[in-house]
Amino acid sequence: METLSSYLAADHDHCDALMRSADEQVRAGHWLAARQAMGAFQGALERHLLVEERVLFPAFEAALGRATSPTDAMCGEHLRIRAVAQRMAESVIDRDGRAFAIHAEVLLLVLHQHGEKEEGVLYPMMERVLGDRCQDVLEQMRSFAECVA
Repeated sequence: METLSSYLAADHDHCDALMRSADEQVRAGHWLAARQAMGAFQGALERHLLVEERVLFPAFEAALGRATSPTDAMCGEHLRIRAVAQRMAESVIDRDGRAFAIHAEVLLLVLHQHGEKEEGVLYPMMERVLGDRCQDVLEQMRSFAECVA
């Protein structure tokens, strides 16, 4: 049975693969393909972040019975992730492989640290707090992801 953690970890892997594809296209100097790959990455990344921010985090906060939680810090990190991904996209438009590489390195570091916190601490905590509601939340996340795809 799929869990919140396995669903979201698989989505992390999917986003990582799309980012690698963009990086490969930039390194090869295939700028049109790089732009398309970067668009696919940004779309998948944004969908993932929105699923967390609009479905998972509110469900977790409601189960905790308070509006402030560890999700506040994660949302702050989401802003940074979006900003760096945008700089990567701009460097593709500018056909600036050097800038892309710098921003990609920063994003890889940020995503790694962010993912470690989510997969190692936050998602398991959410599953414990949500308990029997996990499958309902998972279905809501799937439905939401389909709507924003």
